[in-house]
Amino acid sequence: MDIDKHLSKGKVSPVSYLPLTAMVLSFVVLPITVQAATYQTYVIDTYGGDLLLTAVRQQLNTSPNGGNVSNYQDKLVLRTTPANYQAVLQLLSQIDSQPQPLTVAVRVGSNSKVQRNTQQGRVIISNRGIQGTGVIMQRGGQQQSDNLYQVQTLSGSAASISTGTLYALTQNYSRSVYSNYSNNNRPLGQIVIQQQVLLPTTQGIAVVPRLLPSGQVEVSLSQVEETLLRSNTTYRQNNAVKAQRLNSTIIVPRGQWVTIGQITQNGQSQSSGYGINRTIDNSNSVPISLLVQ
Repeated sequence: MDIDKHLSKGKVSPVSYLPLTAMVLSFVVLPITVQAATYQTYVIDTYGGDLLLTAVRQQLNTSPNGGNVSNYQDKLVLRTTPANYQAVLQLLSQIDSQPQPLTVAVRVGSNSKVQRNTQQGRVIISNRGIQGTGVIMQRGGQQQSDNLYQVQTLSGSAASISTGTLYALTQNYSRSVYSNYSNNNRPLGQIVIQQQVLLPTTQGIAVVPRLLPSGQVEVSLSQVEETLLRSNTTYRQNNAVKAQRLNSTIIVPRGQWVTIGQITQNGQSQSSGYGINRTIDNSNSVPISLLVQ
């Protein structure tokens, strides 16, 4: 055999046997338990009511497991976790507080000024030349009055105060009666017709004051001032309601009168005759001031 030949020659290489090692990997699977969040319903008494919904919703949306909130009669109804409930309570302790009482006063003034100027001149022409005389007279008068409206409410709550007057007026209308059988245009008589007219007038204010963190007050104001105007003509009596209104939202310091509006009316009338010239200047201003205490 070939093997014997190689052995006899001493050139046979030893045969190496490499052992095979088997590696066994074992995996251990551990169970993972996920616990669902526990939601509960909470009812919180508040001062701000629905004004707090935006801030509370934002708090819940940025919190783990979130939640929802609704408003019912100045109460917040929460559906969330106990941890989020505590976070909402901490938020409300910072932004929800008892509203402070505020007193709002509105003063509507009336300043009337009348200036009367009378100029009288006379010119005489004679053989001595031209002679002239003149008289200038000035008369003036001023009248001031105002109406004051005052109401107390809580910060953030609406309030109003007003007075009203109902005028029952009688208007007369005259109608001429003509005959259908007469050729002349002379009226046979006149018929006077009376009509009852009801004209209401209102004076007052409606306000919503809100105290700001800076100490100033934001005021939403509506104001109306109505007066009855009467004018008589040859044939009838005319009546109308003159109204002045203001709607504004303004921020004012607390404890100071602030002029928030003014209406100014100017007029002039002139007349002349028999060498006399008359001029009447009328000026009427209505300043509106606001005070919050």
